Amino acid sequence: MHADDLLESLPDDTLARRAQRGDSTAFDALVVRHGPALLRFVANTYPETAECDDIVQETFIAAWKSLPTFAFRSQFRTWLYSLATRKTIDAMRRRRPQTDLDSVFDTPDCRPDPGQQALGTDFLAALHRELAQLTYPARAAWWLREIYDMPVAEIATVLHTTEGSVRGQLQRTRKRLAEALQEFRP
Repeated sequence: MHADDLLESLPDDTLARRAQRGDSTAFDALVVRHGPALLRFVANTYPETAECDDIVQETFIAAWKSLPTFAFRSQFRTWLYSLATRKTIDAMRRRRPQTDLDSVFDTPDCRPDPGQQALGTDFLAALHRELAQLTYPARAAWWLREIYDMPVAEIATVLHTTEGSVRGQLQRTRKRLAEALQEFRP
């Protein structure tokens, strides 16, 4: 078995422990494993798609720098998404410094990205439009649960909130989406 294949087969915690000891190839394996999904998550929760790569890169830089203090109280993936959430919120604050954070969450850019335009479906455009109108925590909770299939407890850790709050956000978001997208029901 080739060394790269061996690294790819190791669980996140093992790779993270190796990276804590300075093994940059183990960290590279974590970046390769989680990078694409993390980029999709940021792209779906941050209104300016041109900056998403930078946010993901900042997330991995912060992860590398903070890895020595990672205590494995949560899964590596949970910790990584938590860092990405903080970096996304920081980027939103920098993007509109004259506006308070609550209003930034309420007024994201609703224009479809090139992927949505290529798909050309009215439903996806409407879904993204509705999601873009949600607050960041509600939008992030929906993506993490419905698309990434994260458990509620893990989402609560990522968003630094309670499980009850996540459940409430998910319930309100699902209800809002069901009402707004009713015309697409068969």
